[in-house]
Amino acid sequence: MSIQFLDMRISQGSTMDAQSLNLVRSSAIFGDIGLQTVNVTPANAGLVRVTLNAFARLSVDVSIIVQNDVTFSIYRNNILIFSTTYPGNINNTTTQYEMVGITAVDYPPSTDVLTGQIQYTIVASAIRTASLGARSFSGIAVAGNG
Repeated sequence: MSIQFLDMRISQGSTMDAQSLNLVRSSAIFGDIGLQTVNVTPANAGLVRVTLNAFARLSVDVSIIVQNDVTFSIYRNNILIFSTTYPGNINNTTTQYEMVGITAVDYPPSTDVLTGQIQYTIVASAIRTASLGARSFSGIAVAGNG
């Protein structure tokens, strides 16, 4: 069976660094998309693949020497499917600025596919004061093998 395109969605939290999302020792959702799977053929329900991409400009305040981890977590229907941590450099004494690019993939179970929509959410959480500038989250779902 040929590849079946299902959906592509984007979530753009900010187009500029000036509109920052503060993570003062807390967490925040910065992307939320619902990929439509309602048109999947029954033969393809178990063959769905999803590619997820996120970008964020991260600034981390390192003025106090403690661990400065920032964790990015992606959830499918509120179930964690991907997590990565930016450890930072605790020896640096000025604010650090980083461009964070994340690509994750998912093979959702057919039970989720057959509901007609799969919700993907990305969350950033920080142990110290950090913020996200320009940020976006996107996903593409396809089915089949070919």
